[in-house]
Order: sequence, then structure tokens, then C-alpha cells
Amino acid sequence: MMMTMKKEKIIYFEKAGPQNTSAVIGLMKEKALEAKPAAVVVASTSGKTGLEAARAFAGTGIRLLVVPFQKRMADKHNWHLDSDLKKQCLKSGAVFLPEEPECKMLDDERNDLIRGWYCMGQGVKVALQVATMCVDTGLIHEGTTVLSCGGTGEGADAAVLMTAFGFENAHKNRINEIIAMVQI
Repeated sequence: MMMTMKKEKIIYFEKAGPQNTSAVIGLMKEKALEAKPAAVVVASTSGKTGLEAARAFAGTGIRLLVVPFQKRMADKHNWHLDSDLKKQCLKSGAVFLPEEPECKMLDDERNDLIRGWYCMGQGVKVALQVATMCVDTGLIHEGTTVLSCGGTGEGADAAVLMTAFGFENAHKNRINEIIAMVQI
């Protein structure tokens, strides 16, 4: 049997944080133009990462989904989406996950699943989680290939090309390619 291999470049950041956001968004745009995913999914607590992505993807025809902190988590941590940044993102064509989504990932978080995702770092965990939430809320269909990014605290420091499934089938989520991540 012949084995097929594919060699891709992964960017490893030495430190997590918002200083990596521009590089992650640039890498995602490059990969999106090549891979043609159904959507680009961006975690954005304040709206800054969402706006940077909205500006980068404006005019590309690539669907951008922005996932802010859910209202209950935003209230708990006092991390709220900036309404002006959200308006600017919306003007660029971005679509936002609802503030109080009907999403099983929020109510039933499975610690075993979340811990497993953390093995690749918090940014990768967030990227997987926000794509799963987009499936659960109907923004994307199960089995859809998306580019998704997340971060550790602020900004984006991880991005993956993945096949996304909802919470009930989250064990089927498949990372097709790691674009960038923090060195672990």
C-alpha cells in the first residue's frame, strides 16, 4: 500500500498573546484564499480581533463568523464586546454568533472534551470550541470545512483548518491542518 503524505508549514509562536494576532489573521487569509473553506471563524472577546479579520477579509467573498464571549461569561469576567467595534465588523459583512446562543457547548461543557482540546494549547481549544458553537447555532452545517482561530487571553495565537461538528458530535471534529499555534 502506498502512503500519501502532505507537508505543510506550521507557525509556532514562542509566547501567547495579542502580539500574534496580525500574523494569525494574515496566515488565515493566505490559507483561506488557497483552501476555500466555507467560512472563517474568529473568536473575539472585545471585537478587536474580529475587526482586524473583517478588514483583512473584506472584498474576498469569504464568509466571516465572529464569536464573542457569551453574555453569561462576559458578565462573569467583565469582558464585553465593544459595540462600536461590532458595528464596524458588521459593516464589513461579518456575521456574529448571538450573545445568548442556543448552544449545548455552553450549558453542558464536557470537561473531558475540553481538557483534551487543551492538550494543543488554549488557542487551539478556543478555535475548536467556537467552530463547534457555530455548528450548534446553525451558522455552519455539520461536516463543514472552516478556518478557525482562537487565543490565549487576548488576541489570536492559534489557527486551524478543520472539519467542524456540533457538540453532540464534537468527537468527530477533525483538525485537517494546523496553521499556527503557541509552542507547548
